[in-house]
Amino acid sequence: MAYLMLLANGFEEIEALGTLDLLRRGGVEVTTCTLNQTPLVLGAHGIAVEAELVLGELDSTLFDGVILPGGLGGSQALASTEGVLQLLREYNEQKKLIAAICAAPALVLTAANIIDNRQVTCYPADEFIDLLGENYEPAVVVCCENLITGNGPGSFVDFAEAILCTAKDVETAENVLRDALFLGEEEEDETDALEDYLDCVLEKRDE
Repeated sequence: MAYLMLLANGFEEIEALGTLDLLRRGGVEVTTCTLNQTPLVLGAHGIAVEAELVLGELDSTLFDGVILPGGLGGSQALASTEGVLQLLREYNEQKKLIAAICAAPALVLTAANIIDNRQVTCYPADEFIDLLGENYEPAVVVCCENLITGNGPGSFVDFAEAILCTAKDVETAENVLRDALFLGEEEEDETDALEDYLDCVLEKRDE
């Protein structure tokens, strides 16, 4: 499985880089792509990152899904870029994975008009909750069909774990978190995320 991570100026660094790091530790192929004309993209807290692709040279058919970090400025830029919205619509029609966190579910997924009747979470700001309306679920991470959504910077580990469970398996996710010291031996049987995501993963495999 190969995934695309879209980065726009103002992206939330911990949601992007933390998620990217955990996924690559788990053997998931993730390619970063910026909306800018040059590879350099600036995060919300002044951290500069050199993306591997720019949007203009992207072949979206090479990827099995897309990951959208949050950050207000980054999410607004993604939501106002027609090429991004078209990619999301195509991926959704093809049931490819679409993972979004923080402001991205409320701003970008609604702009692409792909949520339909599914439940999603987002950063719990009133304006974002209002945008999602009845689709909003007050949770750390929500898996619904091909959508994975997270609520903010503090949930990047759970967000990455959900993607790992989908792209790989629960065992891989568990091993990555344990090796990175996010999961202690005594906590393995009590990890809510693993229990919540397992049903989602098995359901997708049975389709």
